[in-house]
Amino acid sequence: MAANRELWNQYRGTWEEFARQLDELQRLVEAGERDRVEGALLSVEKARLAHNHARDRLAAQLTGGIVPANGKVSEGTLPDEERVRKTARLLWEFSGKPQGTAENDWFRAERLVRSAGAAGG
Repeated sequence: MAANRELWNQYRGTWEEFARQLDELQRLVEAGERDRVEGALLSVEKARLAHNHARDRLAAQLTGGIVPANGKVSEGTLPDEERVRKTARLLWEFSGKPQGTAENDWFRAERLVRSAGAAGG
């Protein structure tokens, strides 16, 4: 029972951190602080990965430890290419949708997704 409570607390804590990071990202965008958006996106992605991990651990505990062969209760993450695509689009939108930046946006997004995965996983 205490393990369940601890996992619930971790789950809630990671959700609150994820929400806080999203709020900070939105604040930066609204304030026009475009030079800080990339760092904020990385923080959001790290918080999302931590939350997904806490969610999966809680789900495994609640289901009696029944975990699929891949070791995860639910994937909960997009394939890397899709995550890069969505991140690149956010970078482009946050930059004001300039023409001719697709390649740079993609490479920046790849670095962010890779960095967040290395830090979170």
